[in-house]
Amino acid sequence: MRLSLFIVASLTVSLGFSQPQIDSTFRVRINKPLFKNGNAPKVLIDEAHNNAHRKEGGLFSLTRMMEDDGAEVISNTHKFSDSVLRAADLLIIVNALHDSNVKNWQLPCPSAFTDAEIKAITTYLKDGGSLLLVADHMPMGGSVQKLAKAFGVEWSNSFAMRNGNPWPPSEFSRESGTLLSSEVTDSSTFSKEVIRIGSFTGSAFRAPETAVPFMIFDDSHLLFLPREAWKFKKKTKRVDASGWCQGAYMKYGKGRIVFLAEAAMITAQLRGKTKIGMNSPDARENAQLALNIFRYLVTD
Repeated sequence: MRLSLFIVASLTVSLGFSQPQIDSTFRVRINKPLFKNGNAPKVLIDEAHNNAHRKEGGLFSLTRMMEDDGAEVISNTHKFSDSVLRAADLLIIVNALHDSNVKNWQLPCPSAFTDAEIKAITTYLKDGGSLLLVADHMPMGGSVQKLAKAFGVEWSNSFAMRNGNPWPPSEFSRESGTLLSSEVTDSSTFSKEVIRIGSFTGSAFRAPETAVPFMIFDDSHLLFLPREAWKFKKKTKRVDASGWCQGAYMKYGKGRIVFLAEAAMITAQLRGKTKIGMNSPDARENAQLALNIFRYLVTD
């Protein structure tokens, strides 16, 4: 483990705090757009909570994919309320942060959302809206804990890593039993089967019995819980990740939610010549999973 932690420390600058470049050349190919007859779903991307990934930033490729499938995608810079959410079919929240953590990736990690906003989101879902909630490694995991708890989800404010090493990417596969059969991983009228997914660190969560996990850790990973992001010491608390989820979905009222505890997997980024996300050779089926998830959330 000592060697692994040394590797983590050496990668902190290159993977932890460097600003990713968008791979604008990557585009998900949509052969048959699902929404092409005037029934375009309205997608709202959260940009009101210090989000690291936004419509024209980290979510550039995801946005283009949804638009090519026929969706109307808009940015939202307002705090959540009934009036803000009412017109949206799908709300996407990726890597929200409390103001106090924007330049200070240390404990504590308060909720990025007020109680009034959480109530507005739960009401929106009960009335039939959908939510894609994505939170990466600490401090992003901590920022969504209160919102996730409203749905019975226990979110770990951690780093999920194989033997303490964030590279190469983690693999979830049918063969290993870490990528499970589900409505977002199997073939259907709106989706295609995926058998292997690449994940780029992230965090983890425990899902309630009402949820359906589709990405689940085995004993090859640990959850590291540092006081400061990317600062790992011998005494840093670590937990066996077995049984914790990195992807799951559930119904809530009339609505649907997908939880992802890793953000890069639905982006397309470049760090130098290294491709990270849907454009990575280690994540060739991630784009299909992203499309499956989108269609699951906006299709009755």
